[in-house]
Amino acid sequence: MNKRNSKKIIVSLFTALLLTLALLVPSVAKTDAERELEAANAEVIALEQQLADAKTAQATAQTQSRKGMYGFFEANGSTGALKALDNAKYKNLIAYGTAGDATSLDNLDAALDLLDAVNDKRAGQGLAPLVVTDTMMAMAEADADAYYDLRTTPKQFTIDGNKIAENLGTFANAKTAADSWYAEKAIADEHPEYMDYANANWSKVGHYFNMTREKYTVTGAAVNTRLGNKFCQVYYSTAGNEPTYTVAQYRQRIADYKASLTQKQQDITALEAALQTAKTRQATAQRIVEAEQSSAADTTAPNA
Repeated sequence: MNKRNSKKIIVSLFTALLLTLALLVPSVAKTDAERELEAANAEVIALEQQLADAKTAQATAQTQSRKGMYGFFEANGSTGALKALDNAKYKNLIAYGTAGDATSLDNLDAALDLLDAVNDKRAGQGLAPLVVTDTMMAMAEADADAYYDLRTTPKQFTIDGNKIAENLGTFANAKTAADSWYAEKAIADEHPEYMDYANANWSKVGHYFNMTREKYTVTGAAVNTRLGNKFCQVYYSTAGNEPTYTVAQYRQRIADYKASLTQKQQDITALEAALQTAKTRQATAQRIVEAEQSSAADTTAPNA
């Protein structure tokens, strides 16, 4: 007998042995209950991970929310706005996100109301509406906070070496602020020569000048409400490469951001409910499997 035939015989014998053993070993196929338990276990594990991720996301959102507009600028990658707040001359007067501070999200509605009111005044003179940038909003917030403490124009910011224009004042609301500034028109109409920075009496019409100057195209606004309402609006001629928004679009961005913070808690609540349901399914499947195993053990137990 040659070696090749010997190998064939050995392989055949080994195969036959395996087939015999397979016939002797009891079937280990999973029951429906066992498959259900496996699926329930997998669901619980997946939901526990999703819940952990959601809680991490919520913690991050809560941290952002406490920062107020600083957190909003971070979430939107608004580097110009963050730089303005970080490098403000009176940065120490900013209390990020706290009640009454100009960076508080709760003060955004009043700030945007001011922008609407001023744009209405501009429209009455046939001027284009001012658009908003994150950097200008940040500058207005820093100025409103500084004005609260200094009680004078902060003059903190320049763009490309040029000072930004700013209107400041304490008013009951945004409409009153816009009306008061615009009321200087009566003086400007009587003394048009005042409408020039070089004029010694420019300050008598300065608010009206800033809010209606055709050269200005971009703006930002803020209000500090710690003690009275300290309104600020800033103006500049160009946004550079920064995105611009209408006031309505900016309102929507803030609304979407606030909703995203709220959604994190809603996600957690939904996942906790889903996990509870999955654990109930898991427990039910576990009881059925244990019952089947107990029944099988009773059936195969030897008689005493």
